[in-house]
Amino acid sequence: MSEAMTVETIVEAYWQMKEFWTKVRYPLQTPKGGWSDIDILAYNPKTRELVIAESKVQGRKKDVYAYTKQIDGDILKFGGNYFDFLRHLKSVCKDGVIFSDFQKMVKKLIVQLVGNYVISDDVKPEAEKTVWNKIRKDIPTYVELKIRLETTLDVISQIITLEYELKQGKRYGHPVLDIARELNRYMHPQILYAGKDTEPIKKAFAKKLKQALMLE
Repeated sequence: MSEAMTVETIVEAYWQMKEFWTKVRYPLQTPKGGWSDIDILAYNPKTRELVIAESKVQGRKKDVYAYTKQIDGDILKFGGNYFDFLRHLKSVCKDGVIFSDFQKMVKKLIVQLVGNYVISDDVKPEAEKTVWNKIRKDIPTYVELKIRLETTLDVISQIITLEYELKQGKRYGHPVLDIARELNRYMHPQILYAGKDTEPIKKAFAKKLKQALMLE
């Protein structure tokens, strides 16, 4: 993996946990002959699901852009250029761009945006529908289309949960997954060689994690 940004690596880790093949920064030639890329490409050959994911974190260190009921404006225009990647979807679905025979290989397309752009739960269905309507005409009619608009926190949280539920004991060899593994080790420890009373150790771990996350 060459020079993958942290958010791209997080998104890639999630789809690997879901048993998808992944490729970061998949090169894509534009209709005008220039070059762009798909941040994360993920594919499940069993279900014929293809993921086109864009990772975008903008602004200063602590900035989070929030789209709520109080915002009067189009989700596609709010927050700058978060949705610019949608313009490539029509090209992606053509034969020879990702697959030589797109119809044979793809039954469902998942278009995902992950970044510091939070959409409140009460308007998220409407926001996803707006994006769906924007690109449905660019996607072949035989392909089921799903939109996912998520924050990096959403994806990190899902990875931690998925890793906890997985029975694999061996390290993953992926930095994000192995960090999730270590967090789960101390959030749900099995204390050995400490006698019968292990609660003080568990409480000490919980306190340290809360302090690190500034929750107390």
